[in-house]
Amino acid sequence: MGDTDLRAERADTRPLLIACLAIFGLGCVWTVFFAAGLPAPKVLMWLTVPATSVVAMVTTLRVARTPGLHPAARRFWATLSVVEVLVLAGASLMTAATFAQWSSHPLLLVGTAVPLLAVALLIVMWALLRLPVGERSRNEWMRLTLDGATVTAGAALFLWHLVLRPLAQSHTDLPKFLGILLISLVCLLALVAVMKVVMVGSGPVTSASLRLLALTILIGVFASAAAPITNQPRWIGLQPISIIVNMLVVTWSAHVQRRRSDEPAAPRAGARRQRRFSTLPYVAVAATSLLLAVQSFRAGRDEGVVDIAPVALGAILITGIVVARQLFALRDNAHLLDSVSRHEQQLQHQATHDTLTGLANRAGFSAIVDEALTQDASAAVLLIDLDDFKEVNDTLGHDVGDAVLVAVAERLRAAVRGGDVVARLGGDEFAVLLRHAPGGDADRAAERVLSLLVPPVNAAGHHLLVHASIGVAPAGAGDDLGTLLRKADIAMYAAKDRGKGNSVGYTPDMAARIQAHAELGADLRDAIGTDRLYLRYQPIVRLEDGALFGAEALMRFEHPTRGPVSPAEFIPVAEQCGLIVPLGRWALREACRQASQWLRRYGDDALRSITVNVAGRQLQDPGFVDDVRAALAAAGLPAQRLLVEVTETAVLNDGQAIATLHELRTLGVRIALDDFGTAASSLGLLLTCPVTTLKLDRSFVEEITTAGRPAAVAQAVIHIAKTLDLAAVAEGIETPAQAELLRRQGYELGQGYLYARPLAPEELEARLEPAAQPV
Repeated sequence: MGDTDLRAERADTRPLLIACLAIFGLGCVWTVFFAAGLPAPKVLMWLTVPATSVVAMVTTLRVARTPGLHPAARRFWATLSVVEVLVLAGASLMTAATFAQWSSHPLLLVGTAVPLLAVALLIVMWALLRLPVGERSRNEWMRLTLDGATVTAGAALFLWHLVLRPLAQSHTDLPKFLGILLISLVCLLALVAVMKVVMVGSGPVTSASLRLLALTILIGVFASAAAPITNQPRWIGLQPISIIVNMLVVTWSAHVQRRRSDEPAAPRAGARRQRRFSTLPYVAVAATSLLLAVQSFRAGRDEGVVDIAPVALGAILITGIVVARQLFALRDNAHLLDSVSRHEQQLQHQATHDTLTGLANRAGFSAIVDEALTQDASAAVLLIDLDDFKEVNDTLGHDVGDAVLVAVAERLRAAVRGGDVVARLGGDEFAVLLRHAPGGDADRAAERVLSLLVPPVNAAGHHLLVHASIGVAPAGAGDDLGTLLRKADIAMYAAKDRGKGNSVGYTPDMAARIQAHAELGADLRDAIGTDRLYLRYQPIVRLEDGALFGAEALMRFEHPTRGPVSPAEFIPVAEQCGLIVPLGRWALREACRQASQWLRRYGDDALRSITVNVAGRQLQDPGFVDDVRAALAAAGLPAQRLLVEVTETAVLNDGQAIATLHELRTLGVRIALDDFGTAASSLGLLLTCPVTTLKLDRSFVEEITTAGRPAAVAQAVIHIAKTLDLAAVAEGIETPAQAELLRRQGYELGQGYLYARPLAPEELEARLEPAAQPV
């Protein structure tokens, strides 16, 4: 349904409301004429009552059929349609009485029409009380009940004083007195329904409609209470006017519901009504006090002391209810303050503690450390980082990782003294504040932590070994938490450089080294794409005749002020700074370009392969295979001419690296395993890694000419290579004796200072000339 149709559907009660307003205006004009003694057909005035009843009935029925209306609201408006039928019947009886000239018999008029109207009023109250209300606590219901009791008692007192007591003193006949008493009780019940709607509220019916309907009950109560007056001939025109007004208000409230049927009763509106009517009990007390004062004044003038007794008793009752209400409110406020205090404490705890482990978080730890540093100059901080924790999350899932963190937190609590504080700063990083740690106490505490982490951790059914690196930072003069954590962080990375499960204490020279590494990293970043980065090529030769077979590309860096920087210094810095991937990409492209140029210039046999070293971080990069493919394509170099050299440690237990190597092998690129024989699982790698070449580590070549294990290892490696149909290259050859022994063992290729140090491209070209062969 479009917006236009929807607006039309909601607006179709507007003509009914306009018609009801017109009838109301006509009734008011007739009432004024009748009260002024002017000619006014009374029967026409009474005919307006059935007309407005019909309009109200049609409106409520139409609203009850509104699409999408809440079932409770639909039932409520349908019930009001029944009420309008009863009003229509009562109004019709009054009209018939007018035609029959029964207006001189008011008791007959009351006996025929008023019971129907009273039943209609009762049904309205029943429909209002039946409306569902929002969920409320027992305290809220108690408060509302006491407020309602205060208002009801005050209203009952005024009904007795203004209506029932005068009737009893005037010796009115019993049937009439009982009728008035019944009307009074109905008025009190109506007041309860009004308070329920106004003070409690309801969700299915809109708040504006409920307020209007509450007005109809008040109008009915007022008309019933004023019956002795309106039954007089001069004011009898007010009786139909009260019914017309009620029908107008019902039509209006139904029209409001139709227009806002998609709006639930707003909680804020309910809250506003609750605040506005929270003063109603005090109004009742004030009115009762005023009535008591008036009666006291009259008693003082000898107008009857007995008249003050019921008022005084009522005032005492109302005051007692209000006192009970205040005592209940005070107790409720005390409970509320306790609840707020507990809630604030809970929020404070949540703001300063880690939800997973229950340890202090960074904010809580900061406050504790700041306080401790002002009290104890010998405090120290341990910064603890779990080694290889990311692999636990990646392989076993975050639930297991969380269980590991909880278990580690418990062991850290057990490792420290009572006054020390353990915190989780985030992720797998923990910190410990040692409040008093003079001398070597902090180092001993770090060793105690490491020893408690040695036993396997049981995490969600998995028994896992947990290693940690710890940086120890004793507090110095003027240190704050930021300074201590920075020092501990520097020491922790120094511990990681030593291997897993180590602790290192901070020393001032560590900061200088970190600063130097940072500056070197910045210089490396600036050097990419400039001539300060360049390649040198170390020849790989045939051991049989020394002829050039291939070359290994080696990266070099010329610092703008320091001059040449050793690869042993700048390569680790590049890995720590995350620059190894762009540096490796540049080296790959440059080596492929140079090799392709030599291939075109000197032919296929001049240089069989170009070797490029690849770091483990490059193998984990998702775009590395594309980088290799692009470098080969840009240079026009066949893939089989490229030999990618990786270390055993770079691919050991790394599924992503192994997968990357398989992709490279699919391209045709060959794979060399460098430093073979130095890692713990060399033979196992031969089963998973698509190796084409084994490179014997230089540590075995250095002492190969002496009898012993190096020669035996070299012999075993060449045997494995021949058995698996792999090429073998011996590294680090420096003497003719080493070369001869390796040749006799079966090695065909070798490299080392015996043949050449790393050469510039033009130096290697000189050896590629046909006249220069062999080397």
